[in-house]
Amino acid sequence: MKSILLILPYFGKWPVWVDAYWLSVAKNSSIDWLIITDCDIPEDYPKNIRFVPSALQELSRHVNEVTWADVPLTPRKFCDLKPAYGDIFKEYTQGYDFWGFCDMDIVWGDIRKFITDDVLAQYDIISSRKEAVSGHFNLFRNSAGIRELYREIPDYKSLFEQPKFMWFDEQILTHYLLAGLQEGSVTHRVFWPEILLNQEKGIDSRQEYSLDRWLWKDGKIFEVKQNNQLNEVMYLHFINWKKSMRSCEVRFDHPANSFYISYTSIHLHKHSGFAKWGNKVKNLYDGYYVRLWRKENSKKIRKIKNKISYYLKRTR
Repeated sequence: MKSILLILPYFGKWPVWVDAYWLSVAKNSSIDWLIITDCDIPEDYPKNIRFVPSALQELSRHVNEVTWADVPLTPRKFCDLKPAYGDIFKEYTQGYDFWGFCDMDIVWGDIRKFITDDVLAQYDIISSRKEAVSGHFNLFRNSAGIRELYREIPDYKSLFEQPKFMWFDEQILTHYLLAGLQEGSVTHRVFWPEILLNQEKGIDSRQEYSLDRWLWKDGKIFEVKQNNQLNEVMYLHFINWKKSMRSCEVRFDHPANSFYISYTSIHLHKHSGFAKWGNKVKNLYDGYYVRLWRKENSKKIRKIKNKISYYLKRTR
């Protein structure tokens, strides 16, 4: 079995759902996690996690030495550095066949069911997204050439040195690989045929504000569809539920065999039919896609107003 190390720098405060995260990590016992953090190390945690206590300032010096760049390091800026993790944390990746990066706003399913040894044997770069690098789960073969792949991207230093997030992990690396594969300048074998995680309307990660839609059971995660049919995915990435997630009934020191993930909480039992009905009505006027529509239209209206204002000033 090919060995895998997932690397996750995390600074600030553990999220409310962290016990569910620990439990889903523990069920993937053949995969290891490396978490570099300034958070308090929990007393009870999965055996396949290695914590490295570190202050952000201390780690910043190391990052600059390895990447040859003056990176204005922040928790958000780490996302740009993800393709360089194999180089930055090289001392911890020794002996592993693959290293990779992931996120914290996730509940893991059965990773090995989707990332098989056949896939690991045939490919060098493995993504959970279709024809795109995934910032929330991506694997790289642990070779010198791939560890330093980020250096091949033109102006990588200036991109690293930008204070704002530049989407180096998903957009820039994706464009580099797509162009290189087409031209033949990139010879690494890339696996990204389909979306392996939650998706809605053809887009991964973002989804409606749903109740009881996701079920984690015995290390696997399922989308609960109509007539209680189950669709298994590799993991649930609830990026647009982070702010609405207020509670978690799961405790790692008293592990449950199953639990549900809703947009407001991670819980052991289903909501009532009345609560689900009320939530559906709410989503008609204040759901995720309604809010997204309002936001997009607000931008359009603002642009129109700015153009009108500009025109009026010119004609005075």
